[in-house]
Amino acid sequence: MDGSESGWSEAAGFLAALSNEDRERFSRYAGLDLPTDEEGIARTLESYSASNPSDTPPGLLATTGAQAGFAGEPEFAVRIGRAALELADTRQDRALAHVSLAQTHFQSRREEEELALFERHCRAAVDEGHAGTFCYERLATLYEYRGQLDEAERISRLAVEVLSEEDPRSVGKFEKRLRRLEEG
Repeated sequence: MDGSESGWSEAAGFLAALSNEDRERFSRYAGLDLPTDEEGIARTLESYSASNPSDTPPGLLATTGAQAGFAGEPEFAVRIGRAALELADTRQDRALAHVSLAQTHFQSRREEEELALFERHCRAAVDEGHAGTFCYERLATLYEYRGQLDEAERISRLAVEVLSEEDPRSVGKFEKRLRRLEEG
């Protein structure tokens, strides 16, 4: 384990503390066969990190949490997403953890509390400079729906700025949205 050795160790401790059922869930969504003991989990994560050197402990937790959320296990997904957020020590990892949590809360957006949590996590991901489209698109749409057109414009402009080098196709969509908003 390089770079984030203590992070992988913390992740192993977190995973070892899960119930057997939750550890099995994590294994299923992460595509890892986790043993039950912390040392065995640490060895599994060491092997995983060697094969996936660009991944980080919070990244693994966040993407696994998102998979659980998409599979209809929101409580588990939120628990894993919060753990990813706690382990995150870079803007990129914090943003990814917030996006994972936002995606899970978005699925229950008809409930007022879930919608507020979705919005909070999306705004946090945007504030961290996340370069994916999910939060920008959903926030701009939400603000338009609410009639908060200045906020919809602000998020769309930010998306154009952040995504300009990475995703020209999405930039075009946000520019089109901006023209429509400006025309009123």
